[in-house]
Amino acid sequence: MGGESAGYVRGEGRNREQVAFELAVIDFFVAAADLLGVPKSVAILYGAVFASVEPVGFSDLERRLQLSRGSISQGIRVLREVGAIKPVGGNGDRIERFLPDMELRKIVDRWLVERLQRQVGTGRERLRSLARGIPGGRSASGRELRARVRQLQNWHDKAAAALPVVRGLLKIG
Repeated sequence: MGGESAGYVRGEGRNREQVAFELAVIDFFVAAADLLGVPKSVAILYGAVFASVEPVGFSDLERRLQLSRGSISQGIRVLREVGAIKPVGGNGDRIERFLPDMELRKIVDRWLVERLQRQVGTGRERLRSLARGIPGGRSASGRELRARVRQLQNWHDKAAAALPVVRGLLKIG
């Protein structure tokens, strides 16, 4: 049972095939999360929930994964906030359990678009601050750095203009 996430999954006393499947799912989500800037622990948690047919609770995750209680708690909170997992009622017990939300569009919209909005929102002022702090005055190096900051401003403006388009595409799918 290889994979980059093998050290995070406990296999003792569990069905070997289920553990292998869980590891493969977790590895898939860890790789995808890296592209989106999602913390590895959050991807591991989502993969474990996704790989389970039955709803998974905090203690289930704690038994299956080698993550701290704090990482599990924080990861569950993040996954709930972005709509990646949804709580489901148990058999009359008060233990909160989760299933994955299978609407990828919603997850991407909430995670990626909100991150882009946050960056676009703070980016303009950060770029102004960068422009004010360019060293070199009228020297060749100062001109080159001003050109680079203008390029950053151009990229920022394109990202801001693309945001409504991205949101629209996510709503279509």
